[in-house]
Amino acid sequence: GSCHCGALTWTCSLASATHVLCHCRTCQKLGGGPYSCNQIIPKEDLSITEGAPGVYTYIGASGKQVQCFYCPTCTSHIYHHQAVMPDKVIVRTLLLDEGSNMPASGEIFAEGRLGWVRELREGLVNGT
Repeated sequence: GSCHCGALTWTCSLASATHVLCHCRTCQKLGGGPYSCNQIIPKEDLSITEGAPGVYTYIGASGKQVQCFYCPTCTSHIYHHQAVMPDKVIVRTLLLDEGSNMPASGEIFAEGRLGWVRELREGLVNGT
C-alpha cells in the first residue's frame, strides 16, 4: 500500500482481501467520510517499506490509548494501534494497491452508521 503522496509505502498480510467498514465517530472525523475501510491484523504482518509515519495518540472507545500512524506530508492514515489489542494493528485497507477492488465483508460500530449510507445508491439521481 501507499499514502496519497507516495512518501510512505508498506506491505501487509491479510487473512482475506476484504474491507471491514467502521462507522465510529472517530473514523468519521479522522477521515471526513461516513466510514473507514479496515482490517485487524497481527502487528508482525505489517511492514513499513519506505518513509517514517507520524503518530497521533487519542483515547478510544475502550478508554485506552490509540496510536494513529499517518503520513506527515499528506496526512493519509495508514494504520492504528490500540492499547486494548497490543498484538494487533488496524490497517486502512482502501490504501492498499488492490484496495479499490476488494469487497466489504462486514462492519463494526454499526450504531454510528449515518442514516443515508444504506440507501445512498438508490437515493442519488445518478446512482449507478
